[in-house]
Amino acid sequence: MAEFERVASIGELADGGRLSVVVDDTPVLLVRVGSNVYAIEDACSHDGQPLTDGAVAAGQIACPRHGARFDLASGKAMCMPATEGIRVFEVELRDGGIYSRPASGTVSPALVPVAVEMPIVSGHSCGCSTPASGESGTCSSAPVSEPSKAERSLDEKMLEALRQVIDPELFVNIVDLGLVYSINYDGERAYVDMTLTSPMCPAGPQLVQQAKMALERLREVNEAVIKIVMTPPWSPDRMTDEARDQLGIF
Repeated sequence: MAEFERVASIGELADGGRLSVVVDDTPVLLVRVGSNVYAIEDACSHDGQPLTDGAVAAGQIACPRHGARFDLASGKAMCMPATEGIRVFEVELRDGGIYSRPASGTVSPALVPVAVEMPIVSGHSCGCSTPASGESGTCSSAPVSEPSKAERSLDEKMLEALRQVIDPELFVNIVDLGLVYSINYDGERAYVDMTLTSPMCPAGPQLVQQAKMALERLREVNEAVIKIVMTPPWSPDRMTDEARDQLGIF
């Protein structure tokens, strides 16, 4: 096992403070809570976002980007969208210094539900972008203007088709996850703006291809054009009640 290395002095870390250091060539975040000092890998397992500015409460730290939480002592993932834990490091306090080294063993991933509320975002309650002027469109929430019966029927078909596309990490369809921001139809082509749970999501190409194939199976759609957008960024708040029920989030 690696030897302990001095990474900081105790005086550098006030109660409630945090300090970025390097342990065994890994970016590590030291967090002091009362008399306890924790050392965790400074990267969210969901998308690699640094945890440095994350809120600390109840022995957990939250990713400032998407809200995933991790246990400071074990590194376990405590809520969506993270499904894997982060590395933890052993800490010793001696001679006025903080010493650390990689912890032995592995951290077992865990998932604990957390309640969320849907935000109200300009345009649609789901946060999607409003269709461009002159285009018919829909989203996973009610559209701003009431479509005709024929349009609504096709909109429902397209949404139902996209509900067949399942996120391979969370096992929930992309519509109920809130990844679909808008769908526009010009008479033969479907144009979809969708996002990913993380800019570095490895399943991105797979989801795009599956969404395209799902829409092109519809008789009315000759071609589907899928565009990935990152504004506004996705958060768990965008999930529907169905998704929260499926994931056990109440």
